[in-house]
Amino acid sequence: MKAQFWAFDVIFSIVIFAVAITVLAYTWYSVNTQLSLSLGNGATIADIQDQDLAQQLMSPGVPADWQSEVNVSNNSTWANVSVGLLQTAGTGNLAMGKIYALEAMASKNYPASKLPLGVGYDYYILVAGSSINLSIGENPYTNNGLSVYVQKRSGFVNGLPVSMDIMIWTKKTLAVS
Repeated sequence: MKAQFWAFDVIFSIVIFAVAITVLAYTWYSVNTQLSLSLGNGATIADIQDQDLAQQLMSPGVPADWQSEVNVSNNSTWANVSVGLLQTAGTGNLAMGKIYALEAMASKNYPASKLPLGVGYDYYILVAGSSINLSIGENPYTNNGLSVYVQKRSGFVNGLPVSMDIMIWTKKTLAVS
């Protein structure tokens, strides 16, 4: 009788232990998979936003003369525009008025300036050439940016070549290593 009772206890304990380990392993796998997917998607979204921002900046914007409709002191006027920096589509010629308008918007109210750019992350735009050297937005390297996505574009200002570094960044890690 004692041997049968002992065997029943051992078998019952082993079954409960096996079920507990299986549930723990399944939960661990599910959480790990969801975490990897969400972090991976964040990196994908940031990269796509950076590509979209670069493409948008290399357009005239909507409307094409958006800088004349924007009142820098009133950010409610920013909601109906899409910022682009080209004078006309397909030329590669950047309009200084549009560059200065975007710089003024970012200086006046950086968080509100993200809306007309269509970005949810922080941004930083460098425009550099022999005739211009401007930075617009918040620098990721002085603000502890952990995930930085960069697009490079080139154009002309007053007939002289310029390069643009367009960055989307965040203080969070967006990729799984």
